[in-house]
Amino acid sequence: MGNRQTLITLCLASFLGSVSFSVLLPVLPYYAQEMGASPSQVGLIIAIYSYVTAIFLVPFGMLVDKIGSRRMLIAGLLLYALTPLLYHPTNNLVQLGFVRAVHGLASAVFLPAASALTIQSVPSERRGEALGWLTMAMQSSLVIGPVLGGLLLNHGGFHAAFYSCSIIPLAGLFFVLLRLRTVRPASGEIRVKGSFTWLKQPAVFAGLITPLFFTIGSGTIFTFMPLHGQALGISETMAGIIIATLYLGSTLLRVPGGKLSDKIGRKPLILLGLALASTTMLLISFTGSAAGLITLAIFYGMGMGLAMPAAYALVADLTPSEMMGLSMGMTSSFLYCGLAIGPTIMGVVATMSNYPTMFRVCSLSLLLGIIVILSLIGRRRRAQT
Repeated sequence: MGNRQTLITLCLASFLGSVSFSVLLPVLPYYAQEMGASPSQVGLIIAIYSYVTAIFLVPFGMLVDKIGSRRMLIAGLLLYALTPLLYHPTNNLVQLGFVRAVHGLASAVFLPAASALTIQSVPSERRGEALGWLTMAMQSSLVIGPVLGGLLLNHGGFHAAFYSCSIIPLAGLFFVLLRLRTVRPASGEIRVKGSFTWLKQPAVFAGLITPLFFTIGSGTIFTFMPLHGQALGISETMAGIIIATLYLGSTLLRVPGGKLSDKIGRKPLILLGLALASTTMLLISFTGSAAGLITLAIFYGMGMGLAMPAAYALVADLTPSEMMGLSMGMTSSFLYCGLAIGPTIMGVVATMSNYPTMFRVCSLSLLLGIIVILSLIGRRRRAQT
């Protein structure tokens, strides 16, 4: 199979797996709230998925390098399909937290395999573009999923939402089994002996932590926007649309951002995206209309779309080829750490104050990300001089 077909298959499978996950974004806050969860408990329950994913991404990334990506893709899609069947029987917060933990394993198995296969299928000078296509597929699923989740919740209840999440990944599994058999390494790729010295480079750490700061913000938005919207008179469906527009903005710029990072470098795109996201998060705290929140969510997503392919490509540029699964697992681990930390910490802030204050604190965390990354870049430049 050609490498182009490999990339298309990976994008389709990633799209369908991510749709399954994202349908639940506007659903679970209400489900947990019906069980009596406070804002901080809602944040923790939503975050359990990301904590488990973040913890297991690194060992599963190493497993990708040892047993092969295709097997891990299949295992991840099976977990995506089976786990949603466990949500509906839950009747307390402990059980719900356990199911979220099991669901988190699906992403930990799937993501490093998909990212490593994508990188292996293209020449190094097109990594940013290829990762842009892959992450665009994932982000576009996050445009469709929240809207679909809100509609399913409004018209079919929790039962319809959970079972839909189980059916969707089966189509992705079908594509992988039918179309993805082997991956031919891209011509011109030089395989070098694996060594962990690449982890000592400040630029690697700058690439790793970029997803962390972005997903602290996006995790806060998709967890608390439904509850924040209740106080503003925004419906469940509209809350899902606001979440979806964040990922729409991100989707639109993933491929252009990846291509641009191939041409002008990774770090300018990372810094520009963080600056846009920090400003947007601050403005969200002062906005009370659905139209205004939709507009700002698009701009936050645009910041992500510019920076995230560049961050993944920056790490890949500095990684030995034999350790690509590990490095992509590590990068995704930082991403899911942000998705976990954001709802957990910001849920406490919201409980102690209010949602507008929570969004302002979140804006400061993104500003901190700019400062840290500038410091790492400056350290590398001083070391070279």
